[in-house]
Amino acid sequence: MGAEIEHPALAGVSWPVIGVRVRREGLSLRAAFWPPAPQTVLVDVLLPCTRAELEGIARIAVGQSRARVYVRELGGGSPLLVLCLRGSPGAVRIEGPTFSLSEPLTAGARAAILGVAAVHRADGRVEEAQFWRVLARQILKARRSARRGRSVRTASAGLPSLGRC
Repeated sequence: MGAEIEHPALAGVSWPVIGVRVRREGLSLRAAFWPPAPQTVLVDVLLPCTRAELEGIARIAVGQSRARVYVRELGGGSPLLVLCLRGSPGAVRIEGPTFSLSEPLTAGARAAILGVAAVHRADGRVEEAQFWRVLARQILKARRSARRGRSVRTASAGLPSLGRC
């Protein structure tokens, strides 16, 4: 759906964050955790702004995927951290269950998606902005569905399932 935009946080735009506990060795990121862990510091980590990462994180947040969430340096000479999915360069897996923070993760992912839609709309890319708004609506619907017990985790007791979820 077109070229991805640069991360808005690099332009000084307010962007959704979520708390992650990280451990560093020198300047490099060593480990990351959702729950408290020894020798870690709680930091605000930005949500991504690319379509694939936001869709993946939203699916994890609403229980439609059992994939793991990772964190990495944002890049561009910035000391900021950003959530990402497996396979990103320099990514460190965030240890711990996501169910306790699914609400703020879902809300953050939805806010980030609406933020990307606003950037596209401001640049005159109406069709892309509409696509992102539809994606935000789908996340809202998926969250409601998960609350009614139709997520992967509740339908299959955490086991891979075939067919309906």
